[in-house]
Amino acid sequence: MSRIRTVVVLLLVVSLVATGAVVAQEANDTVRGDPDIEAFAPETAFVPGEESTLQVNLNNRGDIDEQGADDLESEVVTAHETTARILAGDEANREVPFDVRTGEQTVGDVARGVTGPIEFTVVPNEDAEPGVYRVPIRLEYRNVESAEVDDGSTVRDEEITSETVYVSVEITDRAQFAVVDVDGVVQAGDNGIVEVTMRNVRNETAHEASVAANPIDPDLTFATDAGTTETYVAAWAPGENRTFAYRFASAGEATARSSTVEFEVDYRDAERADAAARTVRTGVTPLPPQSFVAEAVNSTLRVGEDGSFTVEVRNRGPREIENAVVVFSNQAPAPEGVGQDTVQTDQNIVPRSTRDTVGDLAVGETATATFDAGLRTDANPGPRTVNVAVRYRGIGTDEGVSARRTDDGGISLVSTGSAGDVVTSDALDAVVDVAPEADVFAVSPAEPNATDPSAVTPGSTVQYHAVVRNTGPEPISNVQAKLFVDSPLSSSDDEAFVTSLDPGEATTVTFEVEVDGGATPKTYAAAVDFRYDDADGDEQLSDTYRLPVEVVTADDSGALSSPLGIVALLGVLAVGGVVVWQRGRVSGAISRLRGRLRSR
Repeated sequence: MSRIRTVVVLLLVVSLVATGAVVAQEANDTVRGDPDIEAFAPETAFVPGEESTLQVNLNNRGDIDEQGADDLESEVVTAHETTARILAGDEANREVPFDVRTGEQTVGDVARGVTGPIEFTVVPNEDAEPGVYRVPIRLEYRNVESAEVDDGSTVRDEEITSETVYVSVEITDRAQFAVVDVDGVVQAGDNGIVEVTMRNVRNETAHEASVAANPIDPDLTFATDAGTTETYVAAWAPGENRTFAYRFASAGEATARSSTVEFEVDYRDAERADAAARTVRTGVTPLPPQSFVAEAVNSTLRVGEDGSFTVEVRNRGPREIENAVVVFSNQAPAPEGVGQDTVQTDQNIVPRSTRDTVGDLAVGETATATFDAGLRTDANPGPRTVNVAVRYRGIGTDEGVSARRTDDGGISLVSTGSAGDVVTSDALDAVVDVAPEADVFAVSPAEPNATDPSAVTPGSTVQYHAVVRNTGPEPISNVQAKLFVDSPLSSSDDEAFVTSLDPGEATTVTFEVEVDGGATPKTYAAAVDFRYDDADGDEQLSDTYRLPVEVVTADDSGALSSPLGIVALLGVLAVGGVVVWQRGRVSGAISRLRGRLRSR
């Protein structure tokens, strides 16, 4: 029993000694190794002149020279705090036709396995020859060459290491395109055709190509309101030009600046694989909006009558216009917030004619347009604002603009080709003069005597004669004259009728006026107005015209003012003398009779 116990004890001691020796050995092991890094790119095809992203992955296989604890082995094979950059130019020491747009990239720790991708922006040179190129990538990291545990702490031997790894990329000869010409014009507020010519600038034919055009600037759109248009090209050979026509519309408020248009070309390459060319951009600069100015130069407008006015319209450019028509509608865009499209600027002006053709107008040229209009009778005279606008043909579907030198050395843009859509300018204000309403009649007392008899005395009845003249521009007919008087005047014959009156023609109308016996001698007012038919046959009512009626005091001496008065006066005197004489004889007889009676 004791022997067995002794053997067990000895075995335990030996085991403990062996374990301690192993622990001591592990604690003093040194691990040595280095990173072993290779680079590769998942996408290796690049196109000359096209900005692309080069994605680089790092594969670290690690190299262990002396094995040891796993954590120490991992530390010596890891590239710590790694940075990466593509070498170019003199640093590359080889021909790398890349323009590198990305600088040094921070990668971090590169352990065993794959790290990435690391992205670099590169642009192969436009003239880069197709082929395979090795792109050098400089890695810089902290390398732990060895690591050991000494008395419970890790001791490292490390240094900063730089190494170059390579990725292979291919510069292809796939079809690429460039804009070589832009022709045509679009004008702000209008639309027009712009032709864009593109060329296949590489050595590969593009099969079943689709060219997608997309205006980027919202001020420039397709006239059809399409966001993008696509044009099919069956085969597009190297060096071949293709011209694409687009009908653009430019906003009326667009400024004169170059608006971007992008072109994307998708096609099938020589192996009939799908391919996409780099985006091609060009600019389209709309002309400024067509501008006009208007000024009224003559007006015969008058309140209550039809008349005309003339405006002078000047083309301020930027281009010549053809077949211009000046229109007059007396309407303008409604103010913001008003629930209707247009409002009349002056409801008292009624257009009689609404358009006048003035023909072609070069830049700076003026033309006159005349319009007929009527003024309502309740309109006020004075300056009035009317609206006119210029209608003309736009640049058109097949139209362009060519430059023509003017006499003063400037440049005039002249439209060519077929006419386009009708374009109407903004409303142009023109201030016209409106004269006061003209009297149709002129009414005055007849001369030399307005009344018959000429002296109007209290208690008398006279005939009143008035001269009526047509002072208007048109003949009138069925003229009914009406006399109005107030007490102490009255009239039982207060109407007169005239069949017609030509412009400037006059006639005399007669009324009867009675004067009350108690009338005070002074001048009284009578009034007369007229109902009549105008030249269009419409019944009208004239203004009221006032006439004087002078009532004078009765005067006996007035009888001597005529021969008949004198004769009548002499007759009265004769009769009176006889009476006086006879009265004297009778008086004498009576006196003698009374004397006789008294003597008795």
